[in-house]
Amino acid sequence: MSTNTEAGNRGDERGFVARWRAGRSRAELALRGTITALAVALSVYTFYYAYSLVFVRVRHSNVFLGAGLALFFLYEALKHRYGTEEMAAYRDRKRAPDVSALDRIRRTLGPYDPAVLVIEAAVAVAATAYVEWHFDRLLNDAVVLGFTGADYVVGALIVAVVTDATRRAYGWAITSVVFAAIAYAMAGPWLPGFLGHTGMTWQNVARYGAIGLSGTYGFILGVGATWVAVFIIFAGMAKACGALRFILDGGQRLGRRMRSGVVQVAVIASMAMGSITGSAAANTATTGSFTIPMMKEQGVRPDFAAAIESVASSGGQMMPPVMGVAAFIMADILQVSYVRIIQAALVPALLFYFSVGIAVQFVVLRFGWTTERDLSGPSPFTAGALVTVGYAALAIGAFAAARSVLRTSAVAAGVGALAVVLVVRGLQSVATRSGGEAARADFEGSVERFFGGTHFAVPMGVLVYTLVVMRLTPLSAGLYTALTLMGTIFVRRLFVDDSPAAALREWLLQTVRGLRSGAIDMAPLVGVLAAMGIIISMLTQTGLAQKISLRMVGLAGGVLVAVLVMAMFLSILFGLGMPTPAAYILVVILVAPGIIEVGIPEITAHLFVFYFAMLSAITPPVAVAVAVGSRIADANFMRTGKQALRIGAPGFLIPFAFVTNSSLIYWSFPATLVHTAVVFVGVVALVAATTAYDGEAVLGPARRLAYLALSLIALYAPMTVVQAGAALAIAAGLAIAQLERGEGTPSPAEGR
Repeated sequence: MSTNTEAGNRGDERGFVARWRAGRSRAELALRGTITALAVALSVYTFYYAYSLVFVRVRHSNVFLGAGLALFFLYEALKHRYGTEEMAAYRDRKRAPDVSALDRIRRTLGPYDPAVLVIEAAVAVAATAYVEWHFDRLLNDAVVLGFTGADYVVGALIVAVVTDATRRAYGWAITSVVFAAIAYAMAGPWLPGFLGHTGMTWQNVARYGAIGLSGTYGFILGVGATWVAVFIIFAGMAKACGALRFILDGGQRLGRRMRSGVVQVAVIASMAMGSITGSAAANTATTGSFTIPMMKEQGVRPDFAAAIESVASSGGQMMPPVMGVAAFIMADILQVSYVRIIQAALVPALLFYFSVGIAVQFVVLRFGWTTERDLSGPSPFTAGALVTVGYAALAIGAFAAARSVLRTSAVAAGVGALAVVLVVRGLQSVATRSGGEAARADFEGSVERFFGGTHFAVPMGVLVYTLVVMRLTPLSAGLYTALTLMGTIFVRRLFVDDSPAAALREWLLQTVRGLRSGAIDMAPLVGVLAAMGIIISMLTQTGLAQKISLRMVGLAGGVLVAVLVMAMFLSILFGLGMPTPAAYILVVILVAPGIIEVGIPEITAHLFVFYFAMLSAITPPVAVAVAVGSRIADANFMRTGKQALRIGAPGFLIPFAFVTNSSLIYWSFPATLVHTAVVFVGVVALVAATTAYDGEAVLGPARRLAYLALSLIALYAPMTVVQAGAALAIAAGLAIAQLERGEGTPSPAEGR
């Protein structure tokens, strides 16, 4: 089923590649080749480690740290030296008038920055190679016999390159926290009151920060090098195979069939992508570059378009199964199963996105930004559509059967792919012989629709099956899912290309691009996760984390509501400007112990601080997601921030709801169903109060207050009170209906 269009596109692509290479210097081609080789090697090594567990996790973390930092620095050097956007920005800065001494230093050193980045890449490789060479001594003997001077120097170099990688990837927000933590550790004897401690030397910082196989090599980087890495690489492969384009195209088709148009599509697409990425700002920039212009074309006001995208992109990081990579870290910290974390987070995440969807719908209806619905198009109940769905079920079932019999993921993925090929070819033969030309056309149309994007359901089905049914670790589940994706894409190439040889060649190229893209997407996270390990080590070694928790409980007088409110403000404060994983790690070390101290269960406490750390991305004055969205939409930052707070307002109250109603986190029947339904009602009422619209009319102050009171009762009142109130409301409604019925029915005398 090859097409001339596909062949023409491949010919154009080869011609473009030839022209592209002709315009590149040897140095640039060498650098790009090195980056590609290193990125593919890092992805393959990650999959190999997931399969074999060849090293202990700390040793694997060291190898991953060296390769990840080197890849990040080299890719930054490529962008700074040869990237057109970066060079244009540098030329603009060079032409701008001097503002400060720091600006002049940056302009002077700017042309030499690529060389500095290459040197840093070499330092990262050399330092981690030193740790690998002396690993057994550093793990066992050095703790007793002491560390050498070279050890301390290497440890200091690792801390330095990790900190600079964090600065380059995420700016000064996290980097300033790293500097502050190190400064606090060294300045302890001179600090007043409860902040004082014995202090650390630079050798202590090097030891506890890196060379003692703690700090940088703590559990944060360990989780990042295993669970997080395999999923980010898988996401990069899916993106290279067209998953993002499929989501956006499908969203546009869905938007044409809805009154709200592409607005709800933007929410769904941002939720899907935001669950994978670990940065609200990066997610806003990625999906917002598509969705914000589409919303503006529909007539949505720029500040509302930017606000909708910012809230949806931030909230995606609370959506299971990935939760912006925080789910993996949470499971490791709490020492519970990964499935338990995503089960606990599911209902609150659905509540948040339901509230965002309702708020967006109310806003669109209130301001008249609706579109005419296009109800034309294929029915979902045609034979072709059913066959399309059957392919996904067939592949997932084949994988499950092969995995249970063969116990090998690679063979299972191959068997699943082979089953699809054989069955599809057999159905094609039967359709051609028995149904004639019309049956064959319908059959081929269903195959084309499936391989146009529906085939991505196969690896996602395997992901759910391995995580939920087989209860495998995220590392193994990510490996099986990635292998299934590769097998699915290979089958797709067999149906698209002219020959098996061409299919194999194109599949190999696409796989290499996916492995490269996944590793490059992962590289910036390596530095920030290692930096968070340094921060945690400094804070725990000095005892500051424990002191803050005790002070928080003491200031609140042990009152639950006061502790929760204080924890909310601290979580937002500590999360300002940070990507979600870093913000979560910081607040869970500093704030969560105080909540647990007053009797809140651990998972609930972690989710509570995690939600508010995530919501800091839409909270002024920093609001990094709002800043990115307003820049794309060319809207005023403060107006966009105001609209984002209105749309995302339920998100600030939902965490208190799952503290009040524990069945939202700890499932039980029928309490979870009843409580969830009641809280959903409260969310709708709260959205009506914040948007001043209930779907039919603009609300005045009195009705907004009534909706607000209803939402607070539904969210926080004890369930017995809610049930009694519901019973009274039903009884009152029946009585009123009976009275109205009695008044409307004539008496016999009146009838005469």
